[in-house]
Amino acid sequence: MDTRNLEKAVEIYAALMNGEEINRAVGKNTALYDAYHTSSEVGEILDVMLKKLNLKLYEYNYGLFVTPGGHNRVFGFTNEELKRVMGLRLNRELYLCYFIIYNIILYFYQDSAAYTYAEYIRIPDAADSVGGNLSRIRDGLSVYARNELEENSFQTLALLWDELPAVTSEETGEIRAGRGSKAGYVKLVFNFLTAQGMFVEAQERYYPTDRFHAVVRNYYEEERGRLYEILKESREKGGARDAAD
Repeated sequence: MDTRNLEKAVEIYAALMNGEEINRAVGKNTALYDAYHTSSEVGEILDVMLKKLNLKLYEYNYGLFVTPGGHNRVFGFTNEELKRVMGLRLNRELYLCYFIIYNIILYFYQDSAAYTYAEYIRIPDAADSVGGNLSRIRDGLSVYARNELEENSFQTLALLWDELPAVTSEETGEIRAGRGSKAGYVKLVFNFLTAQGMFVEAQERYYPTDRFHAVVRNYYEEERGRLYEILKESREKGGARDAAD
């Protein structure tokens, strides 16, 4: 092993861990991007380091991005940590936020190859998507749910969502993040995603970043879970019914 390649791999790892941008065209780390691509040994050393730490390296638009693998207790979040970070109290509130995140993903991607070319998303767009998908799933629970636990889980989410007002009296102007309204929950989620570098906000519009695209495209290839299956099936069947009507 060439010591210089080891040092370069460690340098790339350190930059990624410090949240620095590694891109071929912009920023101070263009040489690190080139080193990763021009030296197979640098790439192999970095891949081994990340694999041992349960981290995943993704590439998008000539940039490198790192994200925790599943159940990564060091670099990822546990459910309790997420509740604390997002200001939630109950598991059902956290699961509703998970559901909102899935709807935001589906607003831009149906799968890894089907980008909708939406430039941005607004809070009302996400809230409408959540309400529509919950309604479709609840109407077809006997078809979508594999067992009583899944059925009860979606019933709980639907009831929680239905009990919320669209906005609170304090949200007639700027929408505030909180558990008091549908818009407040969506704002909570966007605040979290923005803090994680997945979106940037401008004039109440949320624009996906390269990190978002890198993570989501690879998510569809590697980590598609049961919730994605249910959402996709309900949307496809809902679209088929709409076309028939």
